[in-house]
Amino acid sequence: MTIQEFDLPARWRSLLTEHFSEAIHNVQMSWPEKQSLDVSYRVIESFDPDFAIDIVEHPELNTQAANTAIGLLLTEMGAGNIVAFIRIVDLPPDCSRTVRQLRSEDLGLMISVEAIATRISGVRPRTYEGTFECVACGHRTRISQPNEQELIEPVECFEIDGGCSRRKGQTRFVQRIEESILIDSQFIELQEPPENLRGGIQPERILCIAEHDLAGKLNPGDRVTANGMLFVRSQRKSGKETPIFDIFLRIHSIEREEIPLEEIQISDEEEHEIKELARREDVYDILKQSIAPSIFGMNPQKESLMLQLFGGVSGKNADGTRVRGDIHILLMGDPGVAKSQLLSYMSEISPRGRFTSGMSASAAGLTAAAVQDSTADGRWTLEAGALALADLGLAAIDEFDKMNENDRSSMHEAMEQQRISISKAGINATLSTRCAILAAANPKSGRFQSVSEVPFTNQINLKPPLLSRFDIIWLLTDEPQQDKDKMIANHIIETRMSATSELLIDQGGATDPSRKSNQAGVTKHAGLHIVGRDLMRKYIAYAKRNVHPKLTEDARKSIVDFYVETRRKGGEQTDSVAITARSIEGLYRLAQASARIRLSDEATIEDSNRAIRLVSLWRYDLMGEDYDETTINSGKKGNARNRERTIVEIVRRLTLETGENALLIDVLNESEQLQISRDVAEDIIERLNRDGTLFRPSYETLSTAR
Repeated sequence: MTIQEFDLPARWRSLLTEHFSEAIHNVQMSWPEKQSLDVSYRVIESFDPDFAIDIVEHPELNTQAANTAIGLLLTEMGAGNIVAFIRIVDLPPDCSRTVRQLRSEDLGLMISVEAIATRISGVRPRTYEGTFECVACGHRTRISQPNEQELIEPVECFEIDGGCSRRKGQTRFVQRIEESILIDSQFIELQEPPENLRGGIQPERILCIAEHDLAGKLNPGDRVTANGMLFVRSQRKSGKETPIFDIFLRIHSIEREEIPLEEIQISDEEEHEIKELARREDVYDILKQSIAPSIFGMNPQKESLMLQLFGGVSGKNADGTRVRGDIHILLMGDPGVAKSQLLSYMSEISPRGRFTSGMSASAAGLTAAAVQDSTADGRWTLEAGALALADLGLAAIDEFDKMNENDRSSMHEAMEQQRISISKAGINATLSTRCAILAAANPKSGRFQSVSEVPFTNQINLKPPLLSRFDIIWLLTDEPQQDKDKMIANHIIETRMSATSELLIDQGGATDPSRKSNQAGVTKHAGLHIVGRDLMRKYIAYAKRNVHPKLTEDARKSIVDFYVETRRKGGEQTDSVAITARSIEGLYRLAQASARIRLSDEATIEDSNRAIRLVSLWRYDLMGEDYDETTINSGKKGNARNRERTIVEIVRRLTLETGENALLIDVLNESEQLQISRDVAEDIIERLNRDGTLFRPSYETLSTAR
């Protein structure tokens, strides 16, 4: 049944009076902080099904009628100066589209698009209804402005309205801004979510317009359901309009995703399969083997990556501070140890996973960038980088040590506070980066030098403050070991031989083996139990959504005892800190992740022991028994720092004894007696002189800085 246009305001008035009287009163009391009223489509459907269908088919007419109705009701309540809007939410599934599915038959309908906001412009005033003054006679004309990209001026100063009847070529019209109606307007670019893409397809995008109180609500990286109406504008070439149109979405309402990882749909059968897998005693081995099965060995590394996928629990304290739950891992390795392969696999297996390179990142880079948008009248827009788009997921960053300086400075805040504060081109915004970071870095000299005064962490191009943000730092070196090398070579050959020709797959002569393994549950391959990617992704999403473990008293005590004992051992050495308080949080997160794998709300002492074992192992691989945080922060090993301190003490003592500058020959002689060779001592003196720790008034004398 078709509803007449003149009947729409009455229908809306009846609906609002019957179901939303209290909500309208709340809008009146909280205006201007709240300027709109959300109306669920389900309520409209139960009120009048024909009316609900008409709203989907004729959204423009219904939007005008709804806003008119709420305006009249507010006037009757004594709030005539309030301008409020109706926002329809919870549209039915048949109105839902992806950006890729939008077609010409959707024009003029109310549709719903699930997407990620990747780019936003600043909020700017737009003329909604313009008042134009005729320069010749002073007569004023009001014209509605439906086109946000073109200002419509009067064609004539009409005599019937009291004008001088001059046409546009005979007079000039000037807009009177103070008498025009201006509204807030913002351009937003929406992109289809990456989890809907397969096979390297480029994500589709659509430019949207948000007006009134919707402008300024979104930040790049926000996942939303945007409800609105499609409209078109003709493309222009050489100043002329063409028959090809660009599609735009005029946003009517915005629904933010309140449930984490809501896009991962889990059926009852899959939930049962996940719970059965979590109850298995060998669940840790199965999940560990399922991470990049084509890569041989690397069991401790894969175990830590398994914990990273599930992550700890983020929380907020009473004082407003936030506790990070995501686990950050750095892979430092020689070329050819499969770092990039691991990163690529992790980004595919994780919900909301993103893979990028610190060296070849786009203009938006890892964090965010201000971009001048040619489609939005040259306005500056904010474009989200990889970390913002991986919010609540995982960002795999290859060539982490080769990122540009702008991104490097933003990474500190992005990793610890898990947000990015942007102040660029007049745009001020804060973006969420609540994602785990898996990074890979190569040594500056091509390979790691184990026999060197320079620690491994100083052989890559990363500063100590950034390194300290990582919970786990694995050192992957390529050292010849005959038995291990033979096993790796056999594994690589077998993997290559079992692969299916890519050309045959493209031509349809063979099936894609990865597609079958992705959709399978738990399968057995080469004697190993492997979880398919789809089930793994849903397992992780289910655990993150439903399981929030806390440590038992025994688990808490074991972490505290490990921290205290490690500090005590490190304190036996001068100028050395074996572990910092930041490591406690890392251990806590790892223990929570271990409990999440079992879908347990309690992290037991077994979970804390697993965390302690992994942390102890990577620390030992990196520095051996005498792990020293000071070595990472200073870039110098403990024995090098001790030799420097010894030489400074010799110079200071000789200066005090003689009352004059110390002689270089005396310093070198005493250094030799303390097992510091003459060449090494001269190098240290030269370095300390450059640093300003020692002064050299002449070639033969030395003095300490005062």
